[in-house]
Amino acid sequence: MTYALIALAVLLPVPYMLQLPGPVFNTLGDYRDKPMISISGAKTYPTDGEIDMLTVAVSGGPGRDTFASQALGALLHGHETVIPTEAYYPLDTTREDVAASNAVEMSSSQDVAVAAAMGQLGKSYTVHLLVDEVVSGSPAEGELRKGDRIMSVNGKKLDSDPDAAQKLSEAVKSSDSVDLVVERGGKNVDVSLKPATVEGRKAIGINMKQDFEFPVDVSFNVEGIGGPSAGTMFALAIVDELTPGAMAGGKHVAGTGEIDPAGNVGPIGGARQKVAAATAQGATLFMSPADNCAEVLKAADQSKITVARIDTLADAQNAVEKYAVGDTADIPKCPADGADPNEKGQ
Repeated sequence: MTYALIALAVLLPVPYMLQLPGPVFNTLGDYRDKPMISISGAKTYPTDGEIDMLTVAVSGGPGRDTFASQALGALLHGHETVIPTEAYYPLDTTREDVAASNAVEMSSSQDVAVAAAMGQLGKSYTVHLLVDEVVSGSPAEGELRKGDRIMSVNGKKLDSDPDAAQKLSEAVKSSDSVDLVVERGGKNVDVSLKPATVEGRKAIGINMKQDFEFPVDVSFNVEGIGGPSAGTMFALAIVDELTPGAMAGGKHVAGTGEIDPAGNVGPIGGARQKVAAATAQGATLFMSPADNCAEVLKAADQSKITVARIDTLADAQNAVEKYAVGDTADIPKCPADGADPNEKGQ
């Protein structure tokens, strides 16, 4: 009876997700027989080597069961992580919700990656701030519409300002009344809103998105891949294709990190799994966001892969170019345990 109960227990579903090393994709190569990144409208140059983007495979989560035996096995395995499902998703989240969210994040990260690459290359672009969603019951309901292009707030121009979203948020927080000019159907419309206080914060009840206009056309072939963490590697590949010389110099490098239009690299989830996947695929340089350094150093087999710290897209380009010519001494390294994470180690 005891053995039967134990066998039954390990087959019971548990409210956890498992993060595992996922597929690896060369941003300079093909995906399903088509280039992962295609650029037109500007001269491109031959590349050589691999700049890998990395993914995390997830077992369990909304709509999928994880069994106690799987969770126990993951705890004993060095490259898997067990996390409570509720830590990531509300209880009513569906599998379709997750897929839709991942797709939106990936699409947004592509635009931001292009913006970061343009900035790194000194190419100008324009950006417009759009209303993406109006929250029901909010001050914006009935006043703003999805697709409205926000031109100004309280008399200050926002259109074509890369910091428009932040400036609008600051205006909402500091004002009792927000006067907007939005472009709708080719005409400017004046809208005045009184922010409501929600959970201690002022809000007008909209979700925003940026609409970019770039001097080049960049298309991504990434169907079925979701999330924002490929942004830095996408941007790096775009810079490589638009500049003479092969950045990687035939070497196999990999990395991760969310990126913003200014080229700042932010932390991501699943760093442990990503460095394991990169090593297994033969990459010999891994670029880690600063805030992921501790996790990456703990998981990386540093006899097989060099770990570089990157805070910006410029850092990533510098690391790859130095690594390509064998200059590893000057590549910024992740700090050793106890070091200040805001200081670059050498």
